[in-house]
Amino acid sequence: MCLLLSITQAHYQKENNTCNPQITVQTQMQLTKNDIFGVLQNDRRRCVLEILRSQGRQSVRSLSDEIARIESQAEEPKENIRKSIYVSLLQTHIPKMESLGIVAYSKEQDTVELLPASRDFDIYMETVKNGDIPWSQFYLDLSILAIVGSLMIFSGLIKCISSFQWIFFTIGIFMATSIAHMYYVRKLGK
Repeated sequence: MCLLLSITQAHYQKENNTCNPQITVQTQMQLTKNDIFGVLQNDRRRCVLEILRSQGRQSVRSLSDEIARIESQAEEPKENIRKSIYVSLLQTHIPKMESLGIVAYSKEQDTVELLPASRDFDIYMETVKNGDIPWSQFYLDLSILAIVGSLMIFSGLIKCISSFQWIFFTIGIFMATSIAHMYYVRKLGK
């Protein structure tokens, strides 16, 4: 594993008005795929990343309350569930993520915030709602359609569409979906 002096973290803290002496002189690790998948394989760690990404710095208490609502699917989860999640965040999940340089935990303020290394997770955390398909699957299906259509036109099975029309049609479809995808990704980032 490659260790680099974390000047970026000190700069990040200065820009975001965080003052945690534990992380100003800290090293930032180059995360491996095993590290990333090790973090993402746990539902609670994924929830922590998603909540911090969408809402910013949070107290451990509010993180545990939100995760308890998600896990129990209740607006007011039982106290023992919230407490269990709070303890597991403090004893297991936050220390693991902090040791990898993904989050910073302040004991004094009892808050957690994302560090720049958390951006390594963006590509792996594509959220897909029920009934939707991921963009990668959509592009694969669109490519298959383009190939099958091209083969049918070039072999003469479809004579009502010229190859010239088909090329412009497929280019237009790919352009439109790429623009839609770009808009969707920018919307998620805000």
